[in-house]
Amino acid sequence: MQNHSKILLAVDGSDASLNAVRHISQVCSRHCQIVLFHVLSDVPEAFKDLKGEEFINARQFPIETWRELRGTFIKNFMEKARAVLIDAGFESKAVEVSVPDLKSGIARDIHNESLRGYAALVVGRTGVSKIEDISLGSVASKLAEVTRHIPIIVVGAHPDSKKILLALDGSRGSMRAVKFVGAVVDPRTCELMLCHVVRPLNIQYLSTRERLVSKHEKEWIDVNQRKIVPVLIEAKKQLMRAGVSAEKLSTVILTDERSRAAAIVRAAAAGGYDTIAMGRRGLTSVEAFKTGRVCRKILHFAFRPALWIVS
Repeated sequence: MQNHSKILLAVDGSDASLNAVRHISQVCSRHCQIVLFHVLSDVPEAFKDLKGEEFINARQFPIETWRELRGTFIKNFMEKARAVLIDAGFESKAVEVSVPDLKSGIARDIHNESLRGYAALVVGRTGVSKIEDISLGSVASKLAEVTRHIPIIVVGAHPDSKKILLALDGSRGSMRAVKFVGAVVDPRTCELMLCHVVRPLNIQYLSTRERLVSKHEKEWIDVNQRKIVPVLIEAKKQLMRAGVSAEKLSTVILTDERSRAAAIVRAAAAGGYDTIAMGRRGLTSVEAFKTGRVCRKILHFAFRPALWIVS
């Protein structure tokens, strides 16, 4: 059974995972339970490559010393991460530390743990093996694709504010995102903006001579705005029932935007919203794809925000 207040926070000792801890400490309700989770490997990750064991034996690599130092490092990191959460107001008994030995692989072990009744999984965008040219760390990327049974939160670089942009398109996924946000955010401190993007018809024109006339374009925008307004009203009602005050809720409908993903990211940056929450797939997503186009674009190319992906 899923515990609707228990959050799995996977960490690896990196700055990125500490950012994830800080993010949760700022935006989540103090009623949530947090499990700080680290998969402890018995050898350096590079040793999983070819010839790793031969190197250990031939070079007399001090593997026991490495294990001891790594264990001490993770222990100290967990104490620091736990202190961040407790200092932010979480009760000591609500913050648990779990450091199991690696079994099948880091991403697989995290995923398997996430199946044990959690409300959400949280990871940092990149970890200790980060390469500057890669937009999303390998573990985070794998987990973002396979974690569809619960929401996954991928935390970017220093998402400092308590302002959340909630992208809505009227799909069931986006309304589940509304429900999830209402269930886990701290309504006393978080500010939310409900955002909908209407793409113009002319985004798919074949040449400048074949643009639709302005009359049809205006009608298209008007029809879509009228359709989404009841959705925005219902979303606001749900969030207010969850404890978010009307003063902390706002709405915006963006038009004449060529890219929904880019429009959402720009709106978030302009308003100081360091968190973007959305459904995994929207109205136009194809069932064959695990992650919708808009969500996938933001996940891979928006570096600063924390992205909450709700299946």
